[in-house]
Formats: sequence, structure tokens, C-alpha cells
Amino acid sequence: MGELVFTQQCLSRLAKIRREMEKEFGYTYQLSSNSHLVDLLRAAAYAEDQQIQQCFHDFLQGLDKQQLKQIADMGINLPTEFA
Repeated sequence: MGELVFTQQCLSRLAKIRREMEKEFGYTYQLSSNSHLVDLLRAAAYAEDQQIQQCFHDFLQGLDKQQLKQIADMGINLPTEFA
């Protein structure tokens, strides 16, 4: 799997997911760590909180098809519209 490279807008949305997850669950995710990034996205994909779901959806909207495939290949459950 290649290195994921995100636009500034996607990084901003990713940071928002991290803030929402930290507020909700109190766990700190390090975006510089690939394993933390995968854990964050996986947790956001399954989160029941509507704010987290919206942040995750907004993040996915900014990705291209290759990035979406890479994320799906990491075992992250994508909503049907992005799969």
C-alpha cells in the first residue's frame, strides 16, 4: 500500500474527526502515525455519534477514487456511496 497524501482540505477535515473523537471518547490519536490514522478512520466509520459521522462523510467527499480504494483496502468500512 502506498503512502496516503491528502489535500489541505482533507487534512483539516481529518483533524476535525480527531477532535470530535477525542471529545467523545477521550482517546488521543496521532495523525502522524499510520496505525493511529487507520484506527481513527476505522473508529469514525463505526461511530454512532452524528457529528462524527458527518465529519467522516465530509472527509471522504474530498478523496479521489484511488484514495478511497486505499482506505477500503485498510479494512475501513466505507458508506455505500463511497465504496
